[in-house]
Amino acid sequence: MRTLLAVAALALAPRAGAAAVSAPCAPNSRPQGPDDPRLREWLRGLVHEVAREEGVDPHVLEALGMTETALQPALGRACEVGPFQVMPWWAGVFRLDSPQLLWDPRINAIAAARIYKAARRRWDARFARAGSNRVLRAAGWRGPLDWETFAALAHNWGKAPRAFAQSADLRTVPIPASTASYALRFSQALREARQRARADNGIPRARRP
Repeated sequence: MRTLLAVAALALAPRAGAAAVSAPCAPNSRPQGPDDPRLREWLRGLVHEVAREEGVDPHVLEALGMTETALQPALGRACEVGPFQVMPWWAGVFRLDSPQLLWDPRINAIAAARIYKAARRRWDARFARAGSNRVLRAAGWRGPLDWETFAALAHNWGKAPRAFAQSADLRTVPIPASTASYALRFSQALREARQRARADNGIPRARRP
């Protein structure tokens, strides 16, 4: 894994080509351990703590992790790391000593929160009209696009803020079908996170299992 991440950090620089992206990690992409409900609950508590510290709605950050990996430590096909599937080159952006540090669940959640916040700051009220986007409609989206889902969509598809800002007709923005599906799954995960919080009658704590 150490060698794999070292290769990935070089291959997945922001200017790397598509072939470089798919080669290093695809054969090993999977959750890095069994599906453990106790670990998921601990991670859920940790995510809420990080979200409050970073000024993000805890339920939004939880929904983002659930959409990415069902809050499991995982390696993605393009070498995305951890529960939030953060690309290794973000280690350089965040001035981490090594991409391996992104496996730390707290660091992974902090990175995701900051990437999400950066996308959220690029929200424009007119982007709500993207709810009529042809790809989103084909995926099942109904109604205006909300800012939480826009920022999640941008977390998945980094080109979204620029593509939306430059488009005169948001119905025709070429959103990838996988990203449209991601947006729907995030929206559902956010509803479920808020319902779970009401049922729990409180905020979970990050107690290590």
